Amino acid sequence: MERKSFSRWLTWGALLLALGLGAGLRFYRLDVQSLWSDEGNTARLVERSLRLIIEGAAGDIHPPGYYLLLAGWRALTGDSELALRSFSALCGVLTVAAAAALGRRAGGRAVAVGAAFFVAAHPLAVYYGQEARMYALLALAGALTLLAALAFFPDRPKPVGAKSALTLAACIILGLYTQYIYALFLLGVELAFGLAWLMERPWNWRKAGWWIAAHLLSALAFLPWLRPALKVASWSPPDLNSGPAWREMIHTLLAGVTLPADAGRLALVSAGLLLALLAVRRPPLRFATLAAFFTALLPLTLIAALGIYRPAYLKFLTLSVAPLGVLLALPLRGPQGDEGGPRGLMRPSQRVALVLWLAFAPVWGASLRNLYTNPAYARADYRGIAARIVAEGGAEATVLLSAPNQWEVFTYYFHGPHVLPAPYHPTEEAATAWVEGVLAPAPPRLFVLYWGDVESDPHHRIERLLAQRAYKARDTWIGDVRLAEYGLGPLDEVPRTRLDARVGEWALLEGVSLPVTVCAPGDIVPVTLFWRALAAPPERVKVFIHLMAADGTLAAQNDAEPGQGFLPTVDWTVGEALVDRYGVWLPPTLPPGTYTLQAGMYRFSGERLPVASDGDVVVLGALTVQP
Repeated sequence: MERKSFSRWLTWGALLLALGLGAGLRFYRLDVQSLWSDEGNTARLVERSLRLIIEGAAGDIHPPGYYLLLAGWRALTGDSELALRSFSALCGVLTVAAAAALGRRAGGRAVAVGAAFFVAAHPLAVYYGQEARMYALLALAGALTLLAALAFFPDRPKPVGAKSALTLAACIILGLYTQYIYALFLLGVELAFGLAWLMERPWNWRKAGWWIAAHLLSALAFLPWLRPALKVASWSPPDLNSGPAWREMIHTLLAGVTLPADAGRLALVSAGLLLALLAVRRPPLRFATLAAFFTALLPLTLIAALGIYRPAYLKFLTLSVAPLGVLLALPLRGPQGDEGGPRGLMRPSQRVALVLWLAFAPVWGASLRNLYTNPAYARADYRGIAARIVAEGGAEATVLLSAPNQWEVFTYYFHGPHVLPAPYHPTEEAATAWVEGVLAPAPPRLFVLYWGDVESDPHHRIERLLAQRAYKARDTWIGDVRLAEYGLGPLDEVPRTRLDARVGEWALLEGVSLPVTVCAPGDIVPVTLFWRALAAPPERVKVFIHLMAADGTLAAQNDAEPGQGFLPTVDWTVGEALVDRYGVWLPPTLPPGTYTLQAGMYRFSGERLPVASDGDVVVLGALTVQP
């Protein structure tokens, strides 16, 4: 008796440790990274009234449940990054507790502890527990659904009634209004219920009736949202790709999204051996075991089988983390559930299972380390982008957004009056009119955030027009956002200075226009080159424009393919004349003095093309930098 009491206290201590670990991993560095685009959509949507939140969600691809709950949370905690994300972190901690309860019902205290630690430290669960999106809530809704369903299969015989049905209905409603993918998870619950019910003798028709009643009530509650849901169901993203579906989903489910595939093999081997050990031990086919199996594996199976996989859907696998934790913890179960072997000692198979569980630690540790500290896995830094624009262009800088849905996250950080989202899928006429409208006030420079432009402007019409009508000086990747900076100036169509310099065997630099020859640090100097193809170019090359100090050191530069990549040399035709515009950004620390602008071409290998006159550069002119 004393040993049992000690075992219970030990279990409670371990569960509290798991909850503390889950909370620590989710709240650690919670606001270090910037909100990214989807989180920005969340932040802006929950600012609205309840009616406008529902209307906004109806035009989105997500139901409104998460947004409505977060709006209430925001009213209590504020709208900082920490406040908005802490709701997901809390949902993640509650999912740890729910996983422990599921494990307890499935196989006793050892399984409860194992499932709790699995969810607490799982990199995928932690990742989305730190994001102001609905996926941590989705995981909690799934775990709560399983707990509510377990009430239909009590450990001790007792009648199932309205309370169990209402609780299950509430959990299903929460799941359906959180994310549509929950339907695949629910299908796994239905399969588990059907098999468990059929295995009962005699069949419990009262239980089946209350089960059906719970689902009818859920369907009735979801009926007002059926039309938006059906609209989303008919949407087909352009990047569906089932080829790597199994490989990428299994890796994500075992190692998260912050680790290369080849670094997660130990977790794959460990999980495979745990499942093999589970099959050898043959646990009782109770509802808890069946539900863990189907809800852990059915969602990813259906996503792959139906051909609806895309990398963006990996986040849906948060639904499967808790049931997978229960499933993989079942080999830790003693022969009588809470008891181990003789005198409470672990059996050999339990020891093997424990060793296999510990094999997850190095994989998950590396994945979590990448999440917290590796810039390669950081979310897009809109906070840093906004700060850079303010520092270089001022609080009233003109900022263009290539994708309209960047507006929410960018204006969360940048409060200037000139933030202009580009039109979605513009025609040539619409793109021209929009760019002309942007350039009409003649702002001193433009900052452009290119993100999702392959989808929003697949023909790159706006970027092509900017390459023709402005002077791109810089183009920097910040995460998955490309920040470009353009200067403005006269758009000469004929050179102001004739050069007639032959570059290589096939290019003639006929002339240059330097409308500005006196400038200051921080300026963007407009440069227009005028090329003519003397022969068919055999390869792609880059153009360089270098600003050289009097002592021969490089002070500033701009290297790019002609036309900012839209006039590659392999597309030139013999005799064709081309107008090629560049901006040269002068560093703020550039000392005053007289500098020389040079230009030339080089192969992708770095080898420069010779200039017929002499050397491998063409002198364009002098530039005076004043304080």
